[in-house]
Amino acid sequence: MEELLEIKDLRTYYFTEDGVVKAVDGVDLVIRRGETLGLVGESGCGKSTLCLSIMRLIEPPGEIVGGQILLDGEDLLKMDDESMRKIRGNKISMIFQDPSTSLNPVFTVGYQLMEAVTAHLDVGKEEAKKRVVEVLERVGIPDAEKRLEGWPHEFSAGMKQRIMIAMALLCEPDLLIADEPTSNLDVTIQAQILELMKRLKYEYKSSILLVTHNLGIVAELSDSVAVMYAGKIVEYADAITIFRNPLHPYTRALLRSIPRLDLEVERLEVIPGEVPSLINPPPGCRFHPRCKYAREECKRVEPQLEEVERGHYVACLRVGEVD
Repeated sequence: MEELLEIKDLRTYYFTEDGVVKAVDGVDLVIRRGETLGLVGESGCGKSTLCLSIMRLIEPPGEIVGGQILLDGEDLLKMDDESMRKIRGNKISMIFQDPSTSLNPVFTVGYQLMEAVTAHLDVGKEEAKKRVVEVLERVGIPDAEKRLEGWPHEFSAGMKQRIMIAMALLCEPDLLIADEPTSNLDVTIQAQILELMKRLKYEYKSSILLVTHNLGIVAELSDSVAVMYAGKIVEYADAITIFRNPLHPYTRALLRSIPRLDLEVERLEVIPGEVPSLINPPPGCRFHPRCKYAREECKRVEPQLEEVERGHYVACLRVGEVD
């Protein structure tokens, strides 16, 4: 498939009083047209920072210090602020973790949605309203036209998330970034939102970057999977390969730590230790303090992301040696 977004050696750091937090440290990634890429990893590994970097929404003390973010071959990091504002919401949209903090409580839902349309499309008020109602109906908001006059606090968490999805889709973006879109919802609503995203992906033909720590969601929605650990991508392949033949010890540990219906185990495995400090990450492989396969070389040499089989990339010195 044709490449839509290509990230090359992206580095985003936070300059704090305690030191430099290397939240994203040399990430390479490709998202193709019409593809859903699942980005997984533990909390604190840099997933959300990567999303905000793509949107150019990093605020001080954070700074994008290097790399490229190519959208259709054009580097977003070289654009001025005005050009980037035209990209956001138009070519790239983002659904944030908490819809309650993404909607302005002093404006009606209709006002906020229509503003998103008029900011990017040359349409009048009536045309904008018609478009908003149509998209709200698509995401399952009942009595969509009447609900335009509603205030954010009058909607449930699930409805707010549907509104945020509608806002992200109003201009039919090429890329939709969904950062933990179901993390604050109960299981029933989660299932509805995921089914909605799956359906809308085919209706709008958008690519999706799905950020989550839930591997079940990844298995349900993703075409490809990138596994992130301590600011770096450690494994990348199509979803079937990741679940059937994971090669990085961290990916294997993640998969063994979740319950599966096809296996009977008395006790799930846990990953020992904690995610390392991104101010002073371990030398060599950043996973080596928690890896049962680590040897002396892993403590000294930093592994690079290499293609070990067609379309399957792994950053590990012991690929092929561990069972």
